[in-house]
Amino acid sequence: MRIKFLFLLNKNTNMYNLIIDAGNTIIKLRVLMQKEIVFTENCKDWDSALNSIKLLQKNFKISACILSNVRESDALFENYLTKNFKTIFFSHTNKLPVIINYKSLETLGKDRLAAVCGASELFPNKNSLIIDAGTAITYDILKDGKIYEGGNISPGIKIRFKALNTFTKKLPLIDIDAEDNNLFGQNTEQAIRYGVQNGILHEVKGVIEDFKMKYSDLNIIFTGGDSFFFEKLLNFRIFAQPNLTILGLNKILELNA
Repeated sequence: MRIKFLFLLNKNTNMYNLIIDAGNTIIKLRVLMQKEIVFTENCKDWDSALNSIKLLQKNFKISACILSNVRESDALFENYLTKNFKTIFFSHTNKLPVIINYKSLETLGKDRLAAVCGASELFPNKNSLIIDAGTAITYDILKDGKIYEGGNISPGIKIRFKALNTFTKKLPLIDIDAEDNNLFGQNTEQAIRYGVQNGILHEVKGVIEDFKMKYSDLNIIFTGGDSFFFEKLLNFRIFAQPNLTILGLNKILELNA
């Protein structure tokens, strides 16, 4: 297991926050001091995450921890957290830095809510559109840096490629390529790639334009694994923030610890 230390100053006297974002694929471990990420590690399962936490405790004096989890819970892991740290289990019932106007809080994705809280931390008192380009692409609007109005969910790029392959008999499965994006294709692979990529680009551009008409001085914030594609090809002024969810969880931890 590779552990990357980004910052180690006065490690025995400073107090650190441990952020754990357990998604379906990986468990992200991040240690922050005064909003700066000083340790990062990605783990595949609870056992490796727990071993990593035990190791990092030798180097960081962790005062509090937050766990955001969308996978099956692990009692051993959670018990260790509660015995060793002031631990917050993230949900919509926590004290939040934003007012939520979303109607079905029980079904609101934790990643969406945490990203909105991250945007409120980065751009207080500003209108922000948060676009998370991952398995799905989500659009969430934050008004005045403090009111979460709601948002939309759409299929991500990889889902669109997979759908063409799954629901047809002859179309191949291909992957995203930001370096290869023309107006039209001259073979089947190009036709699929340009069709999917141009289609989602037009969607995102249209959504941004619609929100810019409704909300003045709108910040466009991109996060998620496929955000690189849009950063390269969109002609809007955008803010790329891969750690938006982590920053939001850290803010929530500070409010609740």
